[in-house]
Amino acid sequence: MRLNTQDYLSLACELAVRGHGLVEPNPMVGCVIVDLAGNIVGTGFHKKVGEAHAEINALHEAGSLARGATAYVTLEPCNHVGRTGPCAQALLDAGIAKVVVGHRDPNPEAAGGGTFLAKHGVEVVFEENDQCRNILAPFLHRVQTSLPWVVCKWAQTSDGYIETPEGESPWISGKESLQLVHEKRGCVDAIILGVGTVVADNPSLTVRNAISHRTPLRVVVDPTLRIPLDATVLDGEVPTLIAHGKDAKPLELENRAISFLELPEINGALDLHPLMKHLVEEYDATNVIVEGGKTTFEHVFNQNLADELWIFTSPRTIGDANLANMSSIFDSLNPSELEKVISGVDSVYRWSVKSNN
Repeated sequence: MRLNTQDYLSLACELAVRGHGLVEPNPMVGCVIVDLAGNIVGTGFHKKVGEAHAEINALHEAGSLARGATAYVTLEPCNHVGRTGPCAQALLDAGIAKVVVGHRDPNPEAAGGGTFLAKHGVEVVFEENDQCRNILAPFLHRVQTSLPWVVCKWAQTSDGYIETPEGESPWISGKESLQLVHEKRGCVDAIILGVGTVVADNPSLTVRNAISHRTPLRVVVDPTLRIPLDATVLDGEVPTLIAHGKDAKPLELENRAISFLELPEINGALDLHPLMKHLVEEYDATNVIVEGGKTTFEHVFNQNLADELWIFTSPRTIGDANLANMSSIFDSLNPSELEKVISGVDSVYRWSVKSNN
């Protein structure tokens, strides 16, 4: 059965996500080259920042079969010389007759590939495909807002509790979900949490027992600098940034892997917008995860910074009104479900909080 345009773009998207955690701050891009008979003659994706783009890899696989063929690309081919040459020129040189684009490139430095190709006789079609848009969302958001893509991640019971009763194990998710969390951490640039969670749980916030494509910066939001000096996040194993308020008493730390950022206040809480901009400007961040607790989540939501939710939901229930519950907060966000997967006994949901692009 001959595939259609959306099928080829969907395949290009499947290829693109293989670069997650390796290509950022570049976009994840996939390319499929199809001859006149409908045969796929070349596929490629952007594998790592600084290396060949998706179109180049697909052209290399297609070879001479690219002449007269159609290229399906998740993002408009670049038209500038960066770490690599312009993909638009490479497609033209290979004899590609038609290019179908899943999303326009908003980056002024790289955009214009479609116009260039059309000017030189290549048929260019912009599909503005939703699947391509979803994959590119972090890149598009960063280009358009100078902010990273913010994912709020938590584990909860089926009745919305993110805490367990005193004396019980603090773990809500099963072992499969804990493994998945570490895999997700290994693809992002920073992990953010509040000092209350550091005091209560003393997490390490590192990637363990999983492939780490990136080493995420540990970020602690600590208005008064009450973080214990023996906290694991201060061990220097990976860099840690502590965001604090104006009148906080400085900590005497010799470890050079620890840095500090003073933030202004807004509505009685630290303003997290300068923190997010700092992560982009100083750490080249594209994707960050906020791991809580509840107060930190509330500040992120109140400041309209959340873009996506990852909720690891256990089948157990608690029903203790004295413990932290996310149900009412979740309902107030009015999110849209993006994906649901099963992880052991848990259900893992991805939700879109708002449309930023």
